[in-house]
Amino acid sequence: MTTYLRVTFTAICILMLVGVQAQKKVTYGKSTFTLYKPQPDLAPIPACGFAPDVPGYTLKSKNYGPGTYYCYAPGNVPKTSYRCILTEIRDWVGYRPDEVKELAAKKGLVQLEEKAIKKMFKNTRIPYNSLMYKLTENSWICFFVQELQNCGAKAWGSHEEYVLGVSFIEKVAPQTEVVLDRMYRFWNDGVSFGDYASVNQSNYDTRLSAPTDQNPNNFAIGDVLNRKKGFYRLSFNGGAQTYVWHSYEKVVAENLQKSDFSVTGSTGYNDLLTAFDYALNVGKAGQNVYFSYMVNSRFLRDIEPGRTWPKEMASRKENDAKMKVEMQKVNKANSAALEKLYKEIFK
Repeated sequence: MTTYLRVTFTAICILMLVGVQAQKKVTYGKSTFTLYKPQPDLAPIPACGFAPDVPGYTLKSKNYGPGTYYCYAPGNVPKTSYRCILTEIRDWVGYRPDEVKELAAKKGLVQLEEKAIKKMFKNTRIPYNSLMYKLTENSWICFFVQELQNCGAKAWGSHEEYVLGVSFIEKVAPQTEVVLDRMYRFWNDGVSFGDYASVNQSNYDTRLSAPTDQNPNNFAIGDVLNRKKGFYRLSFNGGAQTYVWHSYEKVVAENLQKSDFSVTGSTGYNDLLTAFDYALNVGKAGQNVYFSYMVNSRFLRDIEPGRTWPKEMASRKENDAKMKVEMQKVNKANSAALEKLYKEIFK
């Protein structure tokens, strides 16, 4: 094979791989559907600019690894050139709180008092911790610190503190287009660097509305995202199965007026050894709407003495295999209904 042909062939293979990673397809019944493609016109959620020089998950420590009661660290961290708030704040996971305080002081950041933090978020479901810094008038970064009693060679012999989770909190205008834009971007960021993403809007204290309601108070932005279209809900008209279409914008505009407006989201990798979980939490406090983007470690945590890491991993693999089998059964049983749904969506 000539050099030119080898280069051309290699380029084609790379493009094919990129295409596979950038979209997701499923088959239900006799139909195959492309569930999503990352949307190039949606810019990533901007990074906050407060990040360590060295990712925390690359730091070495005598407190974890073989011969200790601590989880294996750091887990798999797939390399990605996609930069957003989620891929930035994860670099703090694995740091000690004293190191965070030192770097924050160099940056000129002042730690918030716990009283002020509770006042700001007391009426929301936004998770927070006492180690929090104000970045701008409308944004904050919060570090979740946990004492690991079992790190090191002796069970219950240590009380080392590590940052096991980080969140970036942003106050946004309580406007439909602004809130929806942030929801879309979280979904798009997730499928741009991970294997999956989902966003769910549900008014927290309100009873879930029936599918036939004119304005459902809950919906999911899942695999199929068409911002200009909306979503379908299963309904039954005279006993017949049908799908009712709803506009994202209209639903959010109405639900946003309620005090219990809430959004949750998740994104990540279909890999048992993946190092992090990525999450979104949105809530209201008065007329303020807060978006919290969060990264949590899946591996930096205590293992009970006697459990051992091989036992932990074997248990995860067994549960994962069972879940896959059960999902295959569910999809097979609902294949006809799913095919009908996606045919309706892709009209």
